[in-house]
Amino acid sequence: MHTDKTAAGERRVLIVDDEENMRKTLAEILRDEGYQVTTAATGEEAVRLCQRRAFEVVLMDVRMPGIDGVEAFRQIRRHHEGVRVILMSAYSIESLKEAALDDGAIAFLPKPLDLDRVIDLVAEARDTTILVVEHEEETAAALQKGLRERGYRVTITKDPLDALELVEQIQFDLIFLETSLPAMNGLELYLAIRRITPGAVAIMIAGMEREFETLAKEAVQCNAYTIVKKPLNIDTILDMLDRIVGRRFSGDHRKPPLPNTS
Repeated sequence: MHTDKTAAGERRVLIVDDEENMRKTLAEILRDEGYQVTTAATGEEAVRLCQRRAFEVVLMDVRMPGIDGVEAFRQIRRHHEGVRVILMSAYSIESLKEAALDDGAIAFLPKPLDLDRVIDLVAEARDTTILVVEHEEETAAALQKGLRERGYRVTITKDPLDALELVEQIQFDLIFLETSLPAMNGLELYLAIRRITPGAVAIMIAGMEREFETLAKEAVQCNAYTIVKKPLNIDTILDMLDRIVGRRFSGDHRKPPLPNTS
C-alpha cells in the first residue's frame, strides 16, 4: 500500500474576472488559505499567463470583455490538459453549464459565490482522495503515476480485505476496483464498500475476459459510476476524473455512457 500527497503551498491558482473587487477578494481569501495566487482581468490575459507558467486551478468568470471565459477555458485546456478550471457566472444557463462540464471544467459555480464552497472546491481539486484496488502491478503503477502527476492523493492496494479496512477508516472520494481480484471479485467488493461508504464514486476496471466485463456491468447497474477497460488509457481516465469532480460540485448527476465492451 502507498499514499501520495502534494503540499498545499506548492499549488498555484489563477483568478480571472473583469471586476477588480472580485479579483482582490478571491485572491486575499485564497492567499490566506496558503495558495500562490495570480490574477487576470481578461480571458486573453489568462491564456497568455497559462502559456508562461503552470497553474493547478483557474477560477474564471464567464462574461468578460474580449473572449469570454468559456472560450479562454477551451484555449487553455488545449495546451494544458492538467489544469483544473472552475467557471463562475451570474447567469445560470443549463446548456452552457453542461457543455462546459463535458469539455472538462471541474465546476460551474453561480454568482453570487458561496465563498466557503469556493474554498472547498479548490481544496477538492487539490485533495481528492483515491483508492485503487488492483492486483496487477503494471496497471496499478500506471494509475498511481498518472494520478500522482495530476495532484491526486492515491492509496494503492491489491488485497480486497485491506481495501475494506481502509474504507472503514478513511473517506475516499473515488475508488477504482479491479473486477478479477483474488479472494473476492470486484462486484462483491463494490457491494461491500457501498454498504460502508455509499457516497464514494466507484469506477470498475474490466479486463478482457467476458465474465469480468459482466461483473463490471452488474456493478454499474448497482450504481457504480462507469467501467474502464484494460489496457488503461491514463489520459482518458484523468479527463474523466476532472468531470466527476466538477459534476459533483455543480449538481450534475449524469453518468457517462458505458464503453463498448463487446
